[in-house]
Amino acid sequence: MLTTEFLGYTLKNPMMLTEGPLSGKKELIEEAAGSGPGLIFTKGIRPEPVSSPVPYMKVYQGSLMNADWSCIGIDAWEKVLHELDIPVPLITSIAKNYVDADTAIIMAKRLVKAGSKIISFVDYNPAELVQTVKLARPVIKVPIMVKLPPFLPGLEEILKQLVNAGIDAVAAMDSIGPGLVIDSETGEASLGSGDGSGYLSGKAILPFTLKYIYEISRFVDVPVVGVGGVTDTEGAVKMMMAGATGVGMATAPMLKGFGVYNDITEGLEKYILSHNLKSISEIRGKTRMILQEKEVSEKFRAEIDEALCINCGLCLKVCYSNAINCKENTYIVERASCVGCGLCAGVCSKDAIHFN
Repeated sequence: MLTTEFLGYTLKNPMMLTEGPLSGKKELIEEAAGSGPGLIFTKGIRPEPVSSPVPYMKVYQGSLMNADWSCIGIDAWEKVLHELDIPVPLITSIAKNYVDADTAIIMAKRLVKAGSKIISFVDYNPAELVQTVKLARPVIKVPIMVKLPPFLPGLEEILKQLVNAGIDAVAAMDSIGPGLVIDSETGEASLGSGDGSGYLSGKAILPFTLKYIYEISRFVDVPVVGVGGVTDTEGAVKMMMAGATGVGMATAPMLKGFGVYNDITEGLEKYILSHNLKSISEIRGKTRMILQEKEVSEKFRAEIDEALCINCGLCLKVCYSNAINCKENTYIVERASCVGCGLCAGVCSKDAIHFN
C-alpha cells in the first residue's frame, strides 16, 4: 500500500529522513535506517570538517530555529560510504552553496566512487544549480537531483532549465530565514551564530511548503520530494496531495524521535483503508485536480448546522461583520450581513459551519 517508486528504487514507504543533524554521521544513519523511513539524505557534505557555534538550536512554538552548519568533511564521508550497509537507499547531499561548480563535481565523483547511488546538489543560487547540473550530467552516471531554496522567483523557468540540464528529481524546500529569537528578559539572541540568527523549520512552515510543492509539481514531470513542516500523518497526506512523491522530515524526528516514522506510516496505512484506496500514490496531486475544477465566487455565505453546533459562541465573538446572532440559544447567520470571510468556520471545533 505504501510502496513508492523513486529514481529506480522501490521504497517501502514515501517517508524520508532529509538533511539535518540526524543524518550527519554513520551511527545516526544506521539508527535511522532501522526506524522506518523509506529513504535517507545525508547531511549537506562540505570539503572540510566544520563546527557550528553553540547553541545552534532553539525550540520555538513547536517548531525549530536552527543554525547548524556542521559537517564531518568529505574525507570522512567517503569512509562512511565504504562502510555503510543499510536496508534503505541513501542520497548523498552536497552543500553546493559553499563551493564552486567544479569543486562540487569533483566531490560528486569522489562520493560516487565511494558508493553513492544518488547525488543531490543544494544551493540557494538557482543559476549556480543549473550550471552545476549541466557540468555534472555528462560525467556523473547516477541520478542527480537538486534541493531548491524557498520562494524562488521565476520558478517555472528555473525548473525548465534544471530539467533541460538533466535533473532526475527535485526536493524543496529548505528552512525559512534568517530569523531571530530574542529572550524578552535579557534581550539576548537565543542562538550562538554571529548575529544570533537561525532558520525556521517544523510545523510552522507547512503551508508555505505545500504551496511550493504544488507549484513545482505543476511545472515538472520528475519526482518531487516535499520537505518542510510535516510532523504527522495529516501533514504527510497533504504533502502528497500537493504533488509530492516523497515526504521528507528532519525537524519532526529531532523533536519526537525516530519513532515518528513508524507512527506516520501506520497512520498512512489506516488512511488508505479508511478511504478505500489501493495505494498511497492515488492521492498524489489530488489538490491540483480539485483546483482545476474549483468554482471561484464572491457569493458564498456561512451557514450553521444546528445539529452540530454546541453553542460555544466562538463564531459570534470573531464575526467582525456582525452577521451572527444568538436567538433562543441558537446561533444563526444573517446572510445579508455575512461577508463570507471564513473566520467563523476556522474557530469552530465541531465543523458546524459551511459555506453555500
